[in-house]
Parts: sequence; structure tokens; C-alpha cells
Amino acid sequence: MDINQLQYFKKIAETGSLTKAAEQLHISQPAMSAMLKKIETELNVELFDRSANRIQLNQVGETALIHVNNILRDYEQMKKDLLSLSQQKLSISFGFCDPGVQWYCVPRFSYAYPEISVSEELYQTQDIVQILLDRNYDVIIAPHKVIHSDISCKSFLSDRVFLSVPTDNKLAGKENVSLREIPAQPLLLPDIGGYFVKQIEKIIIQEKLPITLVKNEFMITQHLIRSTNFLTTVSLLSKELRNDGTNRLLIPFSDAELKVQYFIAYHQANKQKIKLFLDWVKSFPMVTDPI
Repeated sequence: MDINQLQYFKKIAETGSLTKAAEQLHISQPAMSAMLKKIETELNVELFDRSANRIQLNQVGETALIHVNNILRDYEQMKKDLLSLSQQKLSISFGFCDPGVQWYCVPRFSYAYPEISVSEELYQTQDIVQILLDRNYDVIIAPHKVIHSDISCKSFLSDRVFLSVPTDNKLAGKENVSLREIPAQPLLLPDIGGYFVKQIEKIIIQEKLPITLVKNEFMITQHLIRSTNFLTTVSLLSKELRNDGTNRLLIPFSDAELKVQYFIAYHQANKQKIKLFLDWVKSFPMVTDPI
């Protein structure tokens, strides 16, 4: 006896008619009659009193209906519980190397798959292989290819850094600029960490450049960008979150260290879990330079 048979029995009991029950369940009357006979044979009882124009539950059938209602109610509750548990497992944890690619990807992926719970953070260690082997994240967005026999790695998005300058700045007419040729002055940076900030700091320290980094919270940095003539930087992927005002230009940096090809890396055992993300990546729109 299966769930369909129990549902058919319940419908016959409610309608008091094999014909009406068959019509409502979109099956033939002979098939409905055969199903009922099969149930009664299996239970070794008669569940209905039959007359020429009507079929009515007898005392045995009324008892059977109580049990059937309980079974069907438990069955529906089981489906709800299992669905709820399944949806709880629809989650992906991301580790990003830079907030620019994080801010660009997460909202778009969450919009495409709102049923998936996303956890996200910037990872701190440089040992990407180990954090993937330890399953600290389901997916890592890394600034270089990750090579290990248990790890899959795919090319993803590219990004680069731009210098944001006031339109009256001497650098405004350049097609591109090197961080190494910027004259001594303050350079605003939001205190958000990430790959590009580390690259800028590394160049300034190693080259002993005469640039003073002014690091503040994101919102304070936004205010300073619009209210001062300080230079600042922004990446291609993060620029849509910024409002530099109408009196600034974006000039691409020519430094190789300030360009990056991001890669998606994940433990092969997680491939099925992140399948929807990988499918989404296949149709991901390309990002183009603003100039």
C-alpha cells in the first residue's frame, strides 16, 4: 500500500462516490474501483457499505480513515521537515582575497540564487591550499592559480586599480600612471584590507615612495574623497560602490602588481555543493574598463 492509495481511499470516503473521487483525482472509475479492491484485499476487510448509487464508510472504514488521516498528516509534515532541513544545507561559504571582488560577486550571486545562504569574509592567511584542505571555506577567490591534486582551480574575473584624481590635478591628462611616479602627497585608502591594499603598501615600502597613506573607515574615506583634493584609488570591480563625485577622473595604473586575474579554487569534494555557483560563473558577465 502506498501514499497514493491512501489518498484515493480518503477521497472516496469524503465524496461517498467512486465516480466523483475518480473525476476529482483525474483517473478512470474502473482504476479507482480496482485500487479500492486492492486495499481491502490487502487489509483483509471491507471498508465501505455499498448500495446501487452510493458507497459509504462502515465502522471498520471509519477506523481506517482515522489512521489514514494520521498517516497522511505525518507524511506531509515529514516532507516539510525534510525540505526545511534541505534548505538549511543550501549554503556556501566564500573566502575572498579582496573586498572588491567580494562586493561585486556576492550581491549578484545572491540575487540569482536567493535560496542559498551565503557566508563571506576576507581570508587572512597566504596558505590557500591549507585552508581549502582544512575545509575552512567551500570556495576561495584567489589572486593566483592554486595547484594541488585535491583542489580544482578555474580562471574567474580580472581586476585592476585606478587612480582617482581631481580634474584639475596635473595627473588628470595621463592615459595611465605608475604608483612609482606619483609625487609626494597624501593617498586616501579605505581601511578594508585585501589584496590590492597590500600590493600598494608593499610597493610604497619597498620603493620608499614619498606617499603618505591616509587610511580611514570606508564612510570617512568617501567623505574625504568628495571634500578634498587628495588622490585615492579604486578597483574596477568595486567602483560601482563608490561615489567620487563629478569632478574626478579615473586613470588606470600601469604597474603590473596592481592588475590581477582572480581564480576560483575549491576542494574537489565540494564540487557538488557549489555546483550552482559554478553554473552561475559560466554565464557571468564580463567586466570592462570604464575608459
